[in-house]
Amino acid sequence: MKKLLSILLTLAMLASLTVPAFADEPDYTTGTPWLCIDLDGVVTADTPADLKDNYALAVNKDKILALEIPEGRAFGGTTASVALKQAEDIKNMFLGDAPEEHDARLAYDLFQLMMDWDSRNALGVAPLKEQIAPVEAIDSVEKLSAYFVETRDEDELAALYYAGSDQDQLDSNRYVLAVSDAGLLLGDAAEYEKLTDYGAIKKDAITELARKMLVKLGYTEDEAQRKIDNCFAFETMLAPALFTDEEKKKPDYLEKILNFYSYDEMKAAEGPLPILEDLAATGFPETDRYQIANPDGLKKLIELYTDENLPLIKDYLIVHGTLGAAGSLDRECYEWNYAASNAISGASGMLDDETVFSGSVASVLAWPVAQLYTQTYLRQEDKDRIMDMMKEILDVYHGIIEEADFLSDATREKAIEKLDAIKPRSLYPDSWEKYNCDGLDFDGPEKGGTLWEAYRHISAYMIAKSIKEFPEPVDKEKWPMPPTIVNCFYDWTTNTITILGAFAQGGIYSSDMSDEEVLAKLGCVIGHEISHGFDSTGAQFDKNGNMADWWTEEDYAEFLARNQKMVDYYNAMHPWEGQDFYGSIMTGEACADMAGMKAILRLAAERENFDYDAFFRAFADIWLEKGTLQSAYMSINNVHPMSYLRINCTLQQFDEFLDCYGITEGDNMYLAPEDRVNIW
Repeated sequence: MKKLLSILLTLAMLASLTVPAFADEPDYTTGTPWLCIDLDGVVTADTPADLKDNYALAVNKDKILALEIPEGRAFGGTTASVALKQAEDIKNMFLGDAPEEHDARLAYDLFQLMMDWDSRNALGVAPLKEQIAPVEAIDSVEKLSAYFVETRDEDELAALYYAGSDQDQLDSNRYVLAVSDAGLLLGDAAEYEKLTDYGAIKKDAITELARKMLVKLGYTEDEAQRKIDNCFAFETMLAPALFTDEEKKKPDYLEKILNFYSYDEMKAAEGPLPILEDLAATGFPETDRYQIANPDGLKKLIELYTDENLPLIKDYLIVHGTLGAAGSLDRECYEWNYAASNAISGASGMLDDETVFSGSVASVLAWPVAQLYTQTYLRQEDKDRIMDMMKEILDVYHGIIEEADFLSDATREKAIEKLDAIKPRSLYPDSWEKYNCDGLDFDGPEKGGTLWEAYRHISAYMIAKSIKEFPEPVDKEKWPMPPTIVNCFYDWTTNTITILGAFAQGGIYSSDMSDEEVLAKLGCVIGHEISHGFDSTGAQFDKNGNMADWWTEEDYAEFLARNQKMVDYYNAMHPWEGQDFYGSIMTGEACADMAGMKAILRLAAERENFDYDAFFRAFADIWLEKGTLQSAYMSINNVHPMSYLRINCTLQQFDEFLDCYGITEGDNMYLAPEDRVNIW
């Protein structure tokens, strides 16, 4: 719950510098078994392209050569073009007259406050100085604890831990008070043991931004560097007890974080940290159930929470708070923040303020913007058509489960029950009553309001709303994401699949697409999301959205063995020589890609004169992507396989694809039946 103002970091919207060269720069054309075509500069006019050797390259080569990474972005391609459309659509909503309706006016006023550079420049870093001053004055951990308890969350500089309301994974109808680790500057705890090339890029960018900001706040160059060094020193001591990014992305992570405590046990576990007192001061009631996501991390924090380490702890808070606020201050800080984000993402140039700030409003005041977006751009006829498609694909998925030869009758029955309980959601909610911002108010620029104060009000409102909802049952009918997000998802705790309105646009979906194109693009995505209910994570949740064991012991052992085969399959691939993939984090998304394709191919078999070539080419188009080296590093560490793998790895599992192009043993796209890893 701490430091909701950290959402301001989304203001950067990330643009960037040129791709750095490393001392021993790899040859990026050495990928196996396929060239990594997602990386800018790898594909040239002379690159050989044969669909039997590398289907993704062969069908997308001309598009890759013509594709330019958009200004201010880290990658381009089909999904990126949909994101560009979303950004332009949202921006256009803010360029007219001020609306009269309360929630819409809040969004409009927040946008105007972001655009009000005169006010922001006049304030400069003064609001941040006011937050730093009480931290600098702390001279003991006892007073530090008092600071955490006595300071309102919206005024707190940064956090050493996060404590607040979260959905209970074992009983998804209720909330639980949960404690989790605070953040690290480099994100991944593994970077503190061995700094990677990409980690070095991030560290340099973060250090430069922090140095500039701290000097502007009045510290000397030496003082600024000492604070940055102290922050990294504290994180280095803490990091060995924290989960790495790879560990967080593995299917067993959810089980590891389900550590529940009674009030008395929580009291004993918190040690000198004022967690319970802090929760009470925030407004949460005492309860009989608490969750500690990482007990080892909490123990390490307690060990470090001493007067001896106080200078490191204070500088950790100051550096984190300073970085979190940089994008919401004056123009100079904003541009420094943008430049740091540039170096991390690998994009180039800056997006215009209107695009950045309209997108930021859509993140901070998501539902007021979502309602306006829906009214302006989304259509009932598309909502109905996509809902019908979702129901059709859910129905065809029965055959996949019924024919899964590794399931016993008992497990199969539970799987069918879960499938039948999945609720589809298309484009936007049917009603907006659950999503209003009643009780939230702040002054716009015409009344002398400031962006900093608006964020304080929004943060306080969100906290109060969380406190109010905590004793109540979880509202599973409420959408967790607004339709303005370019995404689709399966929610384990509600057993729902959702196709968001901003995703079903442009090159992904339009009403005039052919049947083959709609099925290849949006259809496969729908099948993908259904499949998440039965992937390595979804398989841990029952039809009611609770983490529960519904498998027989033998069936689950076979399921895990199939997942391990998929892990080994991806571990044998390399985007370039010397760079590994992490198959252990990809099983959920890869399983969903393959099972989704299997479902759509079952539908295709029912279509008369179905054009498989057009279908497979359209599938390759949706994952067309070209990005910077930094974006490639991020993709390598993502739970989703890189885009070219989502094409080739998915398609080579299926005879329909191999037969369509006459691909046989000896061709690079061929995969023998016994080597295929499609779990379902």
